[in-house]
Amino acid sequence: MENEDSLFFTCGVSVSAGTFVVPAQYNALPQERMSRVAFCFDGDWVYNDVDIDVIGAVCFRPSDNSLWMLGRHGNLRRVASGAAGFTLANIRGKFQDSRIDTGRRGELLCIRAIEDELYICGQSSQVYRHVDGVWTDVSPPWAFIGSPALESLDGLSSSDIYAVGQNGALLHYDGTHWSILASPTSRPLSRVLCGRGDEVYACGNDGQLLVGNRNGWRTLNTGRSAHFWDMALYDGHLYIAHLRGLIRYDGQDFVDVDTGIVPAPGGHKLDVCDGLLYSFGIDDILVFDGKRWQRIVCPHNT
Repeated sequence: MENEDSLFFTCGVSVSAGTFVVPAQYNALPQERMSRVAFCFDGDWVYNDVDIDVIGAVCFRPSDNSLWMLGRHGNLRRVASGAAGFTLANIRGKFQDSRIDTGRRGELLCIRAIEDELYICGQSSQVYRHVDGVWTDVSPPWAFIGSPALESLDGLSSSDIYAVGQNGALLHYDGTHWSILASPTSRPLSRVLCGRGDEVYACGNDGQLLVGNRNGWRTLNTGRSAHFWDMALYDGHLYIAHLRGLIRYDGQDFVDVDTGIVPAPGGHKLDVCDGLLYSFGIDDILVFDGKRWQRIVCPHNT
């Protein structure tokens, strides 16, 4: 019998070696508009509940040690430790709530820190930038209710930002103006990742993986049909997460990652911090130190 208190994870982010945050929902209440956000501090677990929204995206900004949790319906929860370390003692009682009014434009899907500025994107091609403590709407001028959803954004700088989404949408933002980039696919794209130099990756449904930048894109043949959800660069390799696991790309070959863990864990979100690669699956949390994979079990799921 399944534990009635068990959780499934919606996303995750690493803060430092041994410290990470995984927003989750109860398996018994999958339709509830709430989240139980799990914080793990070197094996010690604590929880922070968001009662009015589902936290679907999260990011950590090192410049002020701030964690930002984005609710799909525009609710934001933030906690920061400032110059002090991001520890339980330094964040206790410092959580702050705010809200972005999205009107009828739909859900918010991604939050990212780019050069210490925060950006959010979501359905109807909406985009927001955090400036001087205020969220400012910087959506493309052609965005309207029902425009293609922007699933992900990332940037090489605040004047070189990419966003991807439905129908193979590829957009570029130079800090002032948006441009629509020619896309080699019409399939949904779920993640964009800025890599080395001006190299940018985008992945999505049906094994789609693109590489390029604002000057052009090409499709890489992954030999896979799985839906790709997320990517991370670790130890010179590109890691790709999908429902049944992970793939590693070394610039030439695509290899299914054997974690050595049984049963084989699925993948969803990836993050890299302090020499560690974290994989936050729907049901699994893994960490890789470059030699060995380890499964981390949330106490709710024991």
